[in-house]
Amino acid sequence: MIKKCETGLVIMLLLFFFVVLVLPASAENSVWLSQEGNYSENSEVSNADFDYYTYFFGLYSQGSTVITRYGKLPVLETNNQKENWNSTLEKLGSEIKDTVVSKYMYPHGELMSCGVNAKGYFVILFKYGNVDESLMNEIYSLVDDSAKEMGIQDIPVEFGYGTYREEISLEDINRWYWFGESTENLSESDVYTLEEVMKRKPTMPSHRTIAAYGKIPLLRDQNEIIEWTNKLSTIAGASHEKIAPYMERGQIITYGMGTRLEIGINETLPSEEKNTIVKEVYQIIDEEASKQNVIDFPVIFMLVPEEETIKEPNNSSINESESDNGGKPSKNNFIPGFGLLGSLTCLYGGWKLRKKQLQNKYF
Repeated sequence: MIKKCETGLVIMLLLFFFVVLVLPASAENSVWLSQEGNYSENSEVSNADFDYYTYFFGLYSQGSTVITRYGKLPVLETNNQKENWNSTLEKLGSEIKDTVVSKYMYPHGELMSCGVNAKGYFVILFKYGNVDESLMNEIYSLVDDSAKEMGIQDIPVEFGYGTYREEISLEDINRWYWFGESTENLSESDVYTLEEVMKRKPTMPSHRTIAAYGKIPLLRDQNEIIEWTNKLSTIAGASHEKIAPYMERGQIITYGMGTRLEIGINETLPSEEKNTIVKEVYQIIDEEASKQNVIDFPVIFMLVPEEETIKEPNNSSINESESDNGGKPSKNNFIPGFGLLGSLTCLYGGWKLRKKQLQNKYF
């Protein structure tokens, strides 16, 4: 049995190793975001940060993986230069949209999103599938030719895979239809409906991100998405006891998940306290993720109002959401994601907790 003085020494040694070894490792896996959203060309960006992309048309991705990049980025040193460049790329997107939608974009092809990222690349995202170098070369030639007509040489384009969970009610099928499914048996009317959705500018969730950690893996199909969200749920559930005190104190307001864990920090807290909470909480979650053999666990920290009202979740799993609800959905009703901030599943721990509720209402 360890004596009292020896116990203190052990604790001090453990704290030393925690500070020296653990915290620096965690910092390397994070992306801290300034209000200006500056990203250097060579900086590493967590794909848990959805704000890194702005979309012109198509769907917004809930986790992206870069395939390759073409062209050369211009020098963008001021916010005004960045804004002008983004406006130029949006105009370029408008010029090529009709051709892209009718020839390359779902439901006619693998392309799902067109937009720009924070570094200044024109972005083209595909659903995972039959994407090869010849297809990317063909699309790049289309974009490059249009850019040259606008006086832009060597247009920078980033190709990648996106993760999509949007669904729609189509006229001739009696269930929710997921974007990315086979269109082989769809009617011309339903194909037209999909085309019209893909022409729109998607609505992005509105929030203020303060830090993003980790990486959302490449999710190739719906089965992999379900498997991943189940793993997220397990890790989030294992972390909740250590995170609950932060919610009791009103420091964490929301706690939920999509393809990443989403944590809302009380926006009224001092900056130093917010930063401390982010580091401490990610360390808790990352330790639980390591036990599940998950590295670079994706977490986004956002500022939310103290009075944020979160609806209590239902207890159905994501697997159950796949099943028929017993009735036909409203005609052509488009669902661009699930839950708060585009989550795939309802927030299950993101409502405000009072101390007396903790034992009865959490997960």
